[in-house]
Amino acid sequence: MADGSAVMTKRVVLLEEGTAEMKGLMGSKGAGLAVLLQAGWPVPAGFIVTREGCRAFCTRLGHLSTEEVQEIGSAVRHLEGQTGKFFGDALAPLLLAVRSSEASPHDMESLALLHVGLNDVTVEGFARQTNDRQYALNCYRILLQDYGQLVHGISYSLFEEKLGDFSILDEAKLEFAIAEYKQLIEDIGFHPFPQDVQLQLKEAIRAVSHTQRAPRLNSQQELLLQSTRHSGDHQGAPALIQVMVNGEQGERSGSGTVYSRHPGTGERGMTGEYSASAFSQSQDEGLDQLRREEPGLYGLLLDACSYLERYMGKVQKIQFIIDSGELYLLHVSPACLSAKAALQSTIDFVHEGVITKADALLRIEPWHVTEMLKGFSSGTPELQLLLEWSDEIKELTILSNIDHPQDAMTSRLLGAEGIGLCLTEHMLMSASRLPFVQKMILADSESERRRGLERLLPMQQSDFEQIFEAMDGYPVTIRLLDSPLHELLPDLGVLEKRREWLQAEEWQEQKDHQIELEELERVIRRVSELHEHNPTLGQQACRLSTVFPEIVDMQLEAIFRAAVKGIRQGWWVRPEIMIPQIGHVHELQVMRDLVDHVADQVLGDEKRHCLYRVGAMIEAPRAALTATHIARQADFFSFGTDELTEMTFGYSRHESEKRFIQLDTDSRTAMNNPFHVLDIEGVGQLIEMAVVQGRIRKPHLKTGICRENVVDLESITFCHRIGMDYVSCLPAQIPYARIAAAQAAIKAQREGANTQNADISTIA
Repeated sequence: MADGSAVMTKRVVLLEEGTAEMKGLMGSKGAGLAVLLQAGWPVPAGFIVTREGCRAFCTRLGHLSTEEVQEIGSAVRHLEGQTGKFFGDALAPLLLAVRSSEASPHDMESLALLHVGLNDVTVEGFARQTNDRQYALNCYRILLQDYGQLVHGISYSLFEEKLGDFSILDEAKLEFAIAEYKQLIEDIGFHPFPQDVQLQLKEAIRAVSHTQRAPRLNSQQELLLQSTRHSGDHQGAPALIQVMVNGEQGERSGSGTVYSRHPGTGERGMTGEYSASAFSQSQDEGLDQLRREEPGLYGLLLDACSYLERYMGKVQKIQFIIDSGELYLLHVSPACLSAKAALQSTIDFVHEGVITKADALLRIEPWHVTEMLKGFSSGTPELQLLLEWSDEIKELTILSNIDHPQDAMTSRLLGAEGIGLCLTEHMLMSASRLPFVQKMILADSESERRRGLERLLPMQQSDFEQIFEAMDGYPVTIRLLDSPLHELLPDLGVLEKRREWLQAEEWQEQKDHQIELEELERVIRRVSELHEHNPTLGQQACRLSTVFPEIVDMQLEAIFRAAVKGIRQGWWVRPEIMIPQIGHVHELQVMRDLVDHVADQVLGDEKRHCLYRVGAMIEAPRAALTATHIARQADFFSFGTDELTEMTFGYSRHESEKRFIQLDTDSRTAMNNPFHVLDIEGVGQLIEMAVVQGRIRKPHLKTGICRENVVDLESITFCHRIGMDYVSCLPAQIPYARIAAAQAAIKAQREGANTQNADISTIA
């Protein structure tokens, strides 16, 4: 333990002293390079000023203690001993590259300070080293420009104005530009560019460690910085200092980037780009030139790709430099891949024994699946294989929400194991059917209502027949009509305008128009009678059936008629009838009695072949709170998370999303949209309590969630954790839901194993 404490207080760590476990101290780049160096791969010598060491640079004054100055000086002397060059020496100057050691979503290489150590004296020594004074002067010019931008926030455009025509960079023009750049830094930064190389290094470390000191960047860099500023606090980020290697000058020199596999397709084999220095005799570009001219170095890159893939288990991106025939790996990171490449390479890694199937599944993200389903509606072979692996591991059943028979067929193709929510109101409210529904509701007598329903019955029966056929052998959960009454009624404003028009016509006394006007008056009167001041909490779902019981009778008759036909066709019919918006166990008991009554009448002898279920849709908080009682009458619970979220939060989805839910504001106050991601803290607590209480009454009570706001890993993990049986989602969401269910099972298994190991360790 004493050794660990000593490591954590280190302010400077040589790359050869680092380990993968020191990532938090050294930053991800530094730790990765340390691992490569210790494994024998060519990495420019260097050291890390750790997170703690860099905090001193990010204070307002940036004062360093004597010990810190000594530690950095000692590290620089170590580099001098390795290279035979000396920092600030006029004859053999050591030049350094200073970068942030934190990885970022984008390549922040352009924010590095290169050739640190150049000044008015050392630039001449560097010119003699390279035998190219023009090149040395240009390096000095670039250092001044980058230093001014990063340290003092001076826009690149101001430097470019001083330089003028880029096409002519002879020594005289470079000397003039250097003088102008130094004056610009002094005028705007209020401090001259430091000729003291030690001060240069200190300011360079401070700049890359605290990138927010540079507010005025060019447009591309500003975008890069904006993407990283929101991802965490960069103040005091570790700084990586390495010996400067250069692929832009001298023969047998160049630079490039390679990928261990193709980032677009995932195809095996190294790919990438390479540019030789301006001194190269060849006019060719690319890796073919490198393979032809430097086969040994090309082979070394191949070996590095192979090694890093097996060590990291991911496709790698390698930035490298060749300096006078010597290969150096500058930066290694996981490659950004297309969805196709991500899936293909992940599967290949499993087949090659690099990772397990479980590891592979944990890498799949929603956008991978979405991209693979565009054009290929049922997915690619790679996606299909991953889905098969998911089905082997997952414990949750994945069902589908549908509002049309065609959706049932689509859902089966995408791997749904049944229907978790059939929205019958969407079927009844289609343009061809809504007039019959309205005629039934507006009728003055029961006989008139039943005549309207007689037209709807065969339509609904046909719907259910098609769904049962598509889901032969799988459960079909059918939710009875759940629309608020006002959605089924004609628009009162439209009716009144029609009445005004008829009344204004001179020929209104004609018999036909008089009959229409009388009927219109009756309809307006009936709509007004049925009008509700708070329709969203009025007559809907199971409450609507008490006012218009004929609707439910028709739907149940259609379900069981379709079941009889399906059974006689040889299908395995499994209807699960869901009663929406139950608030009290008495409501469910009444509805269950009605279901059993209609089933007895319609099924007859086929009842023994139709093992139907009756369940409650838990959408009201009271239903969740009284789950123990409701479970007495329910074969299953289905949680309607949209409505339960509305009633728990106390606001409607439509209005809240349009007016006040914070989507992308200050991270300290913003919350996830609870209609997109399940509110586990509040709504989830109600759900978990209802599941537990329901199973106290019925240990094998089937439970699940339907609606679209559960198809994210966090929500599905919650469903898995509390022991639900299924998740039901939109057809297009089924593939990712299958994968997420497997991910949830894998994580739970691994967390359980870790907990068990920790317990054993504690006991030991």
